[in-house]
Amino acid sequence: MPNIVVVGAGVSGLTCAYLLSKQEGNVVTIIAKHMPGDYDIEYASPIAGANVLPMATEKNSSWERRSWVELRRLATEVPEAGIHLQKSRVYRREKDLEKLRNGGYSFDGLFLENPWYQSLFDDFRELSKEELPEGMASGCEFTSVCINVMLYLPWLVGECRKNGVVLRRGQLKHITEASRMSHTGGKVDVVINATGVMSLRLGGVMDQNVTPVRGQVVVVRNEAPYMLTKSGTDDADDEVCYVMTRAAGGGTVLGGTYMKGHWESQPDPNQAMRIMRRVIEMMPEITNGQGVKGFDIIRHAVGLRPYRNGGVRIEKEKIEDTWVVHNYGHAGWGYQGSYGCAEDVVALFLSLSQIKPTVTTAIIMAGKEPGLIAKAVQLVFDIANGRNRTLSWLIPPCLLLLDALLCVVVIWKVPYTEIDWKAYMEQIEQYVAGERDYTVIKGGTGPLVYPAAHVYLYTVLYYVTDKGKDIFLAQQLFAVLYLATLAVVMACYWRAKVPPYVFPLLILSKRLHSIFVLRCFNDCFAVLFLWLTIYLFQRRAWTLGTAAYTLGLGIKMSLLLVLPAVGVILLLGRGFTGSLQLAAIIAQVQFTLATPFLRANAQGYLSRAFELSRQFFFKWTVNWRFVGEDVFLSRPFALGLLALHASVLVWFVLNKWLQPAGKPWTAILTPILTLRSPFSVQEELQVSAQVTPEYVMTTMLSANVIGLLFARSLHYQFYSYLAWSTPYLLWRSGAHPLVQYGLWALQEWAWNVFPSTNVSSGVVVAALAATVVLVAARREQALTSSSYPSHERKVA
Repeated sequence: MPNIVVVGAGVSGLTCAYLLSKQEGNVVTIIAKHMPGDYDIEYASPIAGANVLPMATEKNSSWERRSWVELRRLATEVPEAGIHLQKSRVYRREKDLEKLRNGGYSFDGLFLENPWYQSLFDDFRELSKEELPEGMASGCEFTSVCINVMLYLPWLVGECRKNGVVLRRGQLKHITEASRMSHTGGKVDVVINATGVMSLRLGGVMDQNVTPVRGQVVVVRNEAPYMLTKSGTDDADDEVCYVMTRAAGGGTVLGGTYMKGHWESQPDPNQAMRIMRRVIEMMPEITNGQGVKGFDIIRHAVGLRPYRNGGVRIEKEKIEDTWVVHNYGHAGWGYQGSYGCAEDVVALFLSLSQIKPTVTTAIIMAGKEPGLIAKAVQLVFDIANGRNRTLSWLIPPCLLLLDALLCVVVIWKVPYTEIDWKAYMEQIEQYVAGERDYTVIKGGTGPLVYPAAHVYLYTVLYYVTDKGKDIFLAQQLFAVLYLATLAVVMACYWRAKVPPYVFPLLILSKRLHSIFVLRCFNDCFAVLFLWLTIYLFQRRAWTLGTAAYTLGLGIKMSLLLVLPAVGVILLLGRGFTGSLQLAAIIAQVQFTLATPFLRANAQGYLSRAFELSRQFFFKWTVNWRFVGEDVFLSRPFALGLLALHASVLVWFVLNKWLQPAGKPWTAILTPILTLRSPFSVQEELQVSAQVTPEYVMTTMLSANVIGLLFARSLHYQFYSYLAWSTPYLLWRSGAHPLVQYGLWALQEWAWNVFPSTNVSSGVVVAALAATVVLVAARREQALTSSSYPSHERKVA
């Protein structure tokens, strides 16, 4: 069993110990002079801001990229870690940009005009000129995290202790002393050096490239509406400006200084005054216009960032008879690079201990070199779970290409099936002839019952396909439509961080291919707009997403099922006033599209295009056949399903969808009923930051599946709304992959039984119900009202 001693209990040492302790068989001891709870000029971690503002160049960004994934996960899923999401603004002065262009600026990556990290943050955007404070040449905004170090460091200690790590006080004169300090008393295999700035003085290391960078901050009770940093100040080259509010009542950190080679531990009152004055110039609202005197000061603090000329040192070295893995020299980005650096430390440890991560604990414990088969299996698992950054990303495009070939084969080999296409064309023919009264327009399968956008869309197809006669061309167009929709679906899955092993389920549905390329239903277009809505909401393009939604609704009213989710997402993501404006867009677009038909017969249009009381034939139902025709057609059954639908929706709204608001539902609903916003301006920014791609997708798709579960009659084409929803929701529920694939297979089988039977319809309902229950049962991490602001900069 490998015996490891980690020297240092700052964020770097604790993170290394945490990751090492998660590997079965490792015995880990932490030896440190200073522990969480201590305050000392040698101990930087408790003084740090701390937040994520990428400072590396793109070439050296791997540590920060990898750390961001875990820090964001902790912010959204582990509230006890003391991390929260918060908007961040980075401002650039022209004089600093000139220095940057000439290669003479310290924070190269952070203030780039076209920064590499714009792909790291989902909502990254450049600020408009109108949004820039006076004197700023440009700026950007994105949602980052801020860490309450007073909560996070003890949380790391707790996680280490749960994994069996033992923490002991100790002061070393030489790094090799650690080889005799394991709590087991046994021989130490590897020592991890995470001593920060003290690597300058520690025997056996004595790294003369290490130098302190003094950082002075003021911690206040005032809350900032967003994190802020700018590229420089006019006070001095080694003075900077940043603001961040820590999670869970940790106070707001105002900074600061960046003084290389300075060891002074006492705060300078003149510097403190300049720090506060600079913050007021950039963010006067932080004290409600009261200036510097409006600050409610908690304390002044000074910390020494462990800067190293030549950059961070992560490498292995044999010192006397002791193997040492170094991890120090992070300057001001220790927190935001902590997980990426710790992963590299673990990799170096494995190379020293000859312990390779394999698919079986037996191989790990035996310390044997895995064989070719074991390596291949491990590679497959890594790719399938998204851990192989080189190959995992290739899975979606490869599957898309494979499905394109499959569509060609389906069109070539499987006969076209006429169901609604001819009726669509007959109805469009009457529209082209000048008819605008919905009560008059009819086709072979009945009257026109779809909204106006359907008419316009199929009018285009009417002309493109020679009045609907060129079926083969229509199938090719719908194959393109299918692949375009699949591409958007895959993009949504990727943004929601779904692992590659789920993606094959997106292309395996026989029924879905049939709906698109063998039947040419209008549901196919509605589904495209549904997924475009999800994708645009994930990108925080609220107006475009709303436009996509209302266009889809204009094709088929099935999209009404997700309207409650759209409303909640817009309320939280765009704010009360903004969501009302977007709701008005939905209404205006629908009215504009319908204008020719409303003029001809308004009541006729509304009663046909949005008929909510339509009675479906029992013989075509896919879902509730097993209850019998008498029950199926009865009014009590219809009302019962409606009541259940409403009840489950309300439960999801209150217990799932409104969680990012961090408020009781009564505190949200009461102001809305009086046409007031339930959030302050600052709260709107905080809540909006919680509307992540995962949240958008989970909320939209759960609303969709709930609606399908309680729909009185589903026809086969409705599977287009379900087929791509189920894989995500089953994965999101935390179900085992075998359960995910098993439930999907049962669902797929049931939807391919024609005509439906009592058994198949029962399976359809059971699969929908199981999906809803699994999603409902998933434990969501509640947000507290104290989990708002958090601003701090690397230089803090």
